[in-house]
Amino acid sequence: MVRLVAIDLDGTMLRSDVTISERTREAVKEARARGVMVAVATGRMYRSARLLVSGLAHDLPIAAYNGALIRMSGSGETLASSPVPVDAGERIVRFMWDWGIAFQGYFNDELWAPRASARSDSYGMRYGVSVHVLNDVDEFVRRESLKYLVIDDPARIPSIKAALESVAGPDLRLMRSKPDMIEIVNSSVSKLTALRHLAQMCGISMSETMAIGDQENDIEMIRGAGLGVAVGNGEAEVIQAADCVVASNDDDGVAEALERYVLLRR
Repeated sequence: MVRLVAIDLDGTMLRSDVTISERTREAVKEARARGVMVAVATGRMYRSARLLVSGLAHDLPIAAYNGALIRMSGSGETLASSPVPVDAGERIVRFMWDWGIAFQGYFNDELWAPRASARSDSYGMRYGVSVHVLNDVDEFVRRESLKYLVIDDPARIPSIKAALESVAGPDLRLMRSKPDMIEIVNSSVSKLTALRHLAQMCGISMSETMAIGDQENDIEMIRGAGLGVAVGNGEAEVIQAADCVVASNDDDGVAEALERYVLLRR
Protein backbone atom coordinates (compact mmCIF):
# COMPACT_ATOMS: atom_id res chain seq x y z
CA MET A 1 0.00 0.00 0.00
CA VAL A 2 1.31 3.46 -0.94
CA ARG A 3 1.03 6.01 1.88
CA LEU A 4 3.47 8.70 0.68
CA VAL A 5 4.08 9.96 -2.87
CA ALA A 6 6.85 12.34 -3.93
CA ILE A 7 6.36 13.95 -7.35
CA ASP A 8 8.79 16.01 -9.41
CA LEU A 9 7.37 19.17 -11.00
CA ASP A 10 9.01 20.17 -14.30
CA GLY A 11 8.58 17.54 -17.00
CA THR A 12 6.59 15.34 -14.60
CA MET A 13 3.58 16.90 -12.87
CA LEU A 14 3.78 20.05 -15.00
CA ARG A 15 2.76 19.86 -18.62
CA SER A 16 4.83 21.58 -21.31
CA ASP A 17 2.72 24.71 -20.83
CA VAL A 18 3.70 24.71 -17.11
CA THR A 19 0.21 23.86 -15.88
CA ILE A 20 -1.21 20.96 -13.88
CA SER A 21 -4.04 19.09 -15.58
CA GLU A 22 -7.46 18.80 -14.00
CA ARG A 23 -7.16 15.00 -14.03
CA THR A 24 -3.94 15.23 -12.01
CA ARG A 25 -5.50 17.70 -9.57
CA GLU A 26 -8.43 15.36 -8.99
CA ALA A 27 -6.14 12.36 -8.49
CA VAL A 28 -4.06 14.26 -5.92
CA LYS A 29 -7.20 15.46 -4.15
CA GLU A 30 -8.61 11.93 -3.95
CA ALA A 31 -5.32 10.47 -2.74
CA ARG A 32 -5.14 13.04 0.06
CA ALA A 33 -8.77 12.37 0.96
CA ARG A 34 -7.79 8.74 1.47
CA GLY A 35 -5.02 9.76 3.89
CA VAL A 36 -2.08 9.51 1.47
CA MET A 37 0.59 12.18 1.87
CA VAL A 38 1.46 13.83 -1.44
CA ALA A 39 4.70 15.85 -1.59
CA VAL A 40 6.44 17.82 -4.31
CA ALA A 41 10.17 17.19 -4.88
CA THR A 42 11.74 19.75 -7.18
CA GLY A 43 14.92 21.58 -8.06
CA ARG A 44 12.92 24.80 -8.14
CA MET A 45 13.01 27.51 -5.50
CA TYR A 46 10.40 27.14 -2.79
CA ARG A 47 8.66 30.39 -3.77
CA SER A 48 8.42 29.30 -7.41
CA ALA A 49 7.13 25.82 -6.57
CA ARG A 50 4.66 27.19 -4.02
CA LEU A 51 2.96 29.36 -6.65
CA LEU A 52 2.58 26.40 -9.00
CA VAL A 53 0.97 24.10 -6.42
CA SER A 54 -1.05 26.75 -4.58
CA GLY A 55 -4.34 25.46 -5.98
CA LEU A 56 -3.39 21.79 -5.76
CA ALA A 57 -3.96 21.32 -2.03
CA HIS A 58 -4.40 23.41 1.10
CA ASP A 59 -1.05 22.40 2.57
CA LEU A 60 1.52 19.93 1.27
CA PRO A 61 5.28 19.45 1.73
CA ILE A 62 7.55 20.98 -0.90
CA ALA A 63 11.08 19.58 -1.04
CA ALA A 64 12.64 22.50 -2.93
CA TYR A 65 16.21 22.91 -4.18
CA ASN A 66 16.37 19.13 -4.71
CA GLY A 67 15.55 18.63 -1.05
CA ALA A 68 17.79 21.28 0.52
CA LEU A 69 14.68 22.99 1.90
CA ILE A 70 11.51 21.18 2.94
CA ARG A 71 8.69 23.58 3.73
CA MET A 72 4.89 23.34 3.82
CA SER A 73 3.10 25.06 0.96
CA GLY A 74 0.30 26.57 3.02
CA SER A 75 1.59 27.27 6.52
CA GLY A 76 5.16 27.97 5.41
CA GLU A 77 6.47 25.76 8.23
CA THR A 78 10.06 24.66 7.60
CA LEU A 79 10.58 20.93 8.15
CA ALA A 80 14.27 20.73 7.17
CA SER A 81 17.02 22.93 5.75
CA SER A 82 20.48 21.85 4.55
CA PRO A 83 22.34 24.69 2.80
CA VAL A 84 25.71 24.39 1.09
CA PRO A 85 28.58 24.58 3.64
CA VAL A 86 30.06 28.07 3.29
CA ASP A 87 33.67 26.91 2.88
CA ALA A 88 32.75 24.37 0.18
CA GLY A 89 30.55 26.99 -1.47
CA GLU A 90 33.40 29.48 -1.57
CA ARG A 91 35.68 26.96 -3.28
CA ILE A 92 33.21 26.16 -6.05
CA VAL A 93 32.03 29.78 -6.48
CA ARG A 94 35.54 31.14 -6.94
CA PHE A 95 36.27 28.38 -9.46
CA MET A 96 33.13 29.23 -11.46
CA TRP A 97 33.78 32.98 -11.20
CA ASP A 98 37.36 32.65 -12.46
CA TRP A 99 36.28 30.38 -15.33
CA GLY A 100 33.48 32.75 -16.34
CA ILE A 101 30.71 30.16 -15.97
CA ALA A 102 27.14 31.49 -15.80
CA PHE A 103 25.85 30.49 -12.37
CA GLN A 104 23.56 31.68 -9.61
CA GLY A 105 23.05 31.23 -5.88
CA TYR A 106 19.93 31.11 -3.71
CA PHE A 107 20.04 33.17 -0.53
CA ASN A 108 16.97 33.12 1.75
CA ASP A 109 14.83 31.79 -1.12
CA GLU A 110 15.88 34.63 -3.44
CA LEU A 111 17.83 34.24 -6.67
CA TRP A 112 21.20 36.00 -6.93
CA ALA A 113 23.70 36.06 -9.80
CA PRO A 114 27.30 37.32 -9.54
CA ARG A 115 27.04 38.90 -12.98
CA ALA A 116 24.18 40.09 -15.13
CA SER A 117 23.77 37.61 -17.99
CA ALA A 118 21.29 36.62 -20.67
CA ARG A 119 21.18 33.09 -19.24
CA SER A 120 20.14 34.23 -15.75
CA ASP A 121 17.64 36.71 -17.20
CA SER A 122 16.14 33.94 -19.33
CA TYR A 123 15.97 31.66 -16.28
CA GLY A 124 14.18 34.33 -14.27
CA MET A 125 11.61 34.82 -17.01
CA ARG A 126 11.14 31.06 -17.46
CA TYR A 127 10.53 30.42 -13.76
CA GLY A 128 8.82 33.69 -12.88
CA VAL A 129 11.35 34.93 -10.31
CA SER A 130 13.37 38.13 -9.93
CA VAL A 131 17.13 37.96 -10.53
CA HIS A 132 19.26 40.05 -8.14
CA VAL A 133 22.87 40.82 -9.07
CA LEU A 134 25.71 40.86 -6.54
CA ASN A 135 28.95 41.36 -8.45
CA ASP A 136 31.17 41.42 -5.36
CA VAL A 137 32.45 37.85 -5.35
CA ASP A 138 33.88 38.21 -1.82
CA GLU A 139 30.42 39.09 -0.51
CA PHE A 140 28.82 36.42 -2.69
CA VAL A 141 30.87 33.61 -1.12
CA ARG A 142 30.07 34.79 2.42
CA ARG A 143 26.35 34.27 1.94
CA GLU A 144 24.84 30.88 2.74
CA SER A 145 23.18 29.36 -0.32
CA LEU A 146 20.63 26.57 -0.52
CA LYS A 147 22.14 25.59 -3.86
CA TYR A 148 24.13 26.88 -6.82
CA LEU A 149 22.93 26.43 -10.38
CA VAL A 150 25.06 26.41 -13.53
CA ILE A 151 23.35 27.25 -16.82
CA ASP A 152 25.18 26.63 -20.10
CA ASP A 153 24.96 25.13 -23.55
CA PRO A 154 23.85 21.47 -23.24
CA ALA A 155 26.82 20.40 -25.35
CA ARG A 156 29.22 21.94 -22.79
CA ILE A 157 27.46 20.67 -19.67
CA PRO A 158 29.28 17.29 -19.44
CA SER A 159 32.74 18.91 -19.56
CA ILE A 160 31.72 21.65 -17.12
CA LYS A 161 30.30 19.05 -14.74
CA ALA A 162 33.54 17.04 -14.90
CA ALA A 163 35.60 20.16 -14.17
CA LEU A 164 33.39 21.13 -11.23
CA GLU A 165 33.54 17.60 -9.80
CA SER A 166 37.33 17.84 -9.78
CA VAL A 167 37.17 20.70 -7.24
CA ALA A 168 33.86 20.02 -5.49
CA GLY A 169 35.17 17.82 -2.68
CA PRO A 170 33.12 15.57 -0.37
CA ASP A 171 30.77 18.28 0.91
CA LEU A 172 29.06 18.93 -2.43
CA ARG A 173 26.77 16.95 -4.73
CA LEU A 174 26.43 17.76 -8.44
CA MET A 175 23.57 16.60 -10.67
CA ARG A 176 21.85 17.53 -13.91
CA SER A 177 18.26 18.71 -13.64
CA LYS A 178 17.88 19.83 -17.27
CA PRO A 179 20.08 19.33 -20.33
CA ASP A 180 21.46 22.86 -19.80
CA MET A 181 21.61 22.92 -15.97
CA ILE A 182 23.86 21.55 -13.23
CA GLU A 183 22.63 21.69 -9.63
CA ILE A 184 25.19 21.99 -6.80
CA VAL A 185 23.94 21.20 -3.29
CA ASN A 186 25.10 19.98 0.10
CA SER A 187 26.31 16.38 -0.26
CA SER A 188 23.70 15.26 2.27
CA VAL A 189 20.91 16.62 0.06
CA SER A 190 18.85 14.72 -2.48
CA LYS A 191 15.22 14.15 -3.30
CA LEU A 192 15.62 10.67 -1.79
CA THR A 193 16.90 12.15 1.48
CA ALA A 194 13.87 14.45 1.52
CA LEU A 195 11.55 11.50 0.89
CA ARG A 196 13.15 9.56 3.74
CA HIS A 197 12.81 12.56 6.05
CA LEU A 198 9.10 12.89 5.31
CA ALA A 199 8.53 9.15 5.68
CA GLN A 200 10.30 9.02 9.04
CA MET A 201 8.45 12.13 10.25
CA CYS A 202 5.11 10.47 9.46
CA GLY A 203 6.00 6.96 10.62
CA ILE A 204 5.79 5.59 7.08
CA SER A 205 8.00 2.75 5.84
CA MET A 206 10.01 3.42 2.66
CA SER A 207 8.32 0.35 1.21
CA GLU A 208 5.08 2.34 1.39
CA THR A 209 6.42 5.24 -0.71
CA MET A 210 6.19 6.05 -4.41
CA ALA A 211 8.33 8.53 -6.38
CA ILE A 212 7.64 9.92 -9.85
CA GLY A 213 10.16 11.79 -12.01
CA ASP A 214 11.82 12.37 -15.37
CA GLN A 215 15.40 13.67 -14.96
CA GLU A 216 18.81 12.68 -13.59
CA ASN A 217 18.11 14.41 -10.27
CA ASP A 218 15.10 12.08 -9.81
CA ILE A 219 16.97 8.79 -10.29
CA GLU A 220 18.10 8.27 -6.69
CA MET A 221 14.60 9.00 -5.39
CA ILE A 222 13.03 6.66 -7.93
CA ARG A 223 15.44 3.85 -7.03
CA GLY A 224 15.04 4.37 -3.28
CA ALA A 225 11.26 4.57 -3.12
CA GLY A 226 9.13 1.50 -2.56
CA LEU A 227 7.80 2.05 -6.09
CA GLY A 228 9.75 4.14 -8.60
CA VAL A 229 7.84 5.56 -11.54
CA ALA A 230 9.15 7.33 -14.65
CA VAL A 231 6.97 9.42 -16.92
CA GLY A 232 7.16 8.45 -20.58
CA ASN A 233 9.08 11.58 -21.56
CA GLY A 234 11.80 10.86 -19.00
CA GLU A 235 15.49 10.50 -19.76
CA ALA A 236 16.59 7.00 -20.77
CA GLU A 237 18.51 6.53 -17.50
CA VAL A 238 15.42 7.43 -15.50
CA ILE A 239 13.21 5.01 -17.38
CA GLN A 240 15.82 2.29 -16.88
CA ALA A 241 15.94 2.99 -13.12
CA ALA A 242 12.17 2.94 -12.65
CA ASP A 243 9.99 -0.01 -11.64
CA CYS A 244 7.34 1.11 -14.11
CA VAL A 245 6.70 3.72 -16.78
CA VAL A 246 3.51 5.74 -17.27
CA ALA A 247 2.37 8.22 -19.90
CA SER A 248 4.25 11.46 -20.55
CA ASN A 249 3.79 14.68 -18.59
CA ASP A 250 1.57 16.01 -21.38
CA ASP A 251 -0.59 12.87 -21.28
CA ASP A 252 -1.37 12.80 -17.56
CA GLY A 253 1.37 10.39 -16.53
CA VAL A 254 1.22 11.49 -12.88
CA ALA A 255 -2.56 11.02 -12.79
CA GLU A 256 -2.13 7.57 -14.33
CA ALA A 257 0.41 6.59 -11.65
CA LEU A 258 -1.81 7.83 -8.82
CA GLU A 259 -4.90 6.13 -10.24
CA ARG A 260 -3.13 2.83 -10.86
CA TYR A 261 -0.92 2.47 -7.79
CA VAL A 262 -2.53 4.66 -5.10
CA LEU A 263 -6.23 4.73 -5.93
CA LEU A 264 -5.97 1.19 -7.33
CA ARG A 265 -7.97 1.73 -10.47
CA ARG A 266 -7.15 -0.56 -13.36
